[in-house]
Amino acid sequence: MIKSTAKSLITLVVISSVLLLIPMKSDAQVNMNRLIQVAKSCQKEAPSIKYYQKMGIGIDINTINYIQNEKIELIRNCINYRYHYSLVVSKFPWLSSSGQIMPGYLGSVAVGSLVFWLQGKTPTSVLDCISSQNAASQQCSLTKNFMGYDQELRCFDRCLDSRSHQVLGLYEVHVCPSCVVAHDEVSGSQLEILQAFIKWFLKLDQAKRREILSILADNSKAYNLRLLIKNESGSAVKKYREAVQRVEKQEQERRRRELLGN
Repeated sequence: MIKSTAKSLITLVVISSVLLLIPMKSDAQVNMNRLIQVAKSCQKEAPSIKYYQKMGIGIDINTINYIQNEKIELIRNCINYRYHYSLVVSKFPWLSSSGQIMPGYLGSVAVGSLVFWLQGKTPTSVLDCISSQNAASQQCSLTKNFMGYDQELRCFDRCLDSRSHQVLGLYEVHVCPSCVVAHDEVSGSQLEILQAFIKWFLKLDQAKRREILSILADNSKAYNLRLLIKNESGSAVKKYREAVQRVEKQEQERRRRELLGN
């Protein structure tokens, strides 16, 4: 166990060093310092059973095996989500201290999650929804589909194994553990979470409202901004994958040299 932990820590250091050596390309600008911090946290937590247990997600032997077998994919998902979230917050620095839409559920995460899920060109109707001030209104019929989930996220023994495995790949799970708990405290109701988001939004001053809508609106400018964030997050995952491949190749070459006595 000690050897495994030591090897893991060495890998973290090596991959971080390799990331700094990967040349930047003009078509995929990635903040390498941000990526290194995100990668460190994801390599530590995404494959950790304790991480999921802390937020109350049910863990059984099948889920443990799944986490071990899908370690690489879980880390990549985590990097994608956390890098994406950090970009949204960096665009609007005040978001990180904007409070909660409900106990444990950060307003910044609600915005980040919406930005992530509203990446396509399909009209979001966020402005019309908020204007109605009623999550159950017809104007909110589209928006509510991207606000939380109707089922509980902490599956325990009530969910099929496949369902619990899907939960491990969600945005909120990797970005905001307390949001997962808060989500289930209202029985996973999308309407309740959306209504809380609307109330939170309406308490902001008009300048901050305009900033949020500049990234959630239906116009091309907002869509392009969401697309830029999506593309940079994807590029960050690609950079990480390149770093891991380099480390693996170096390790393979080292073993070959040892075998041949070079």
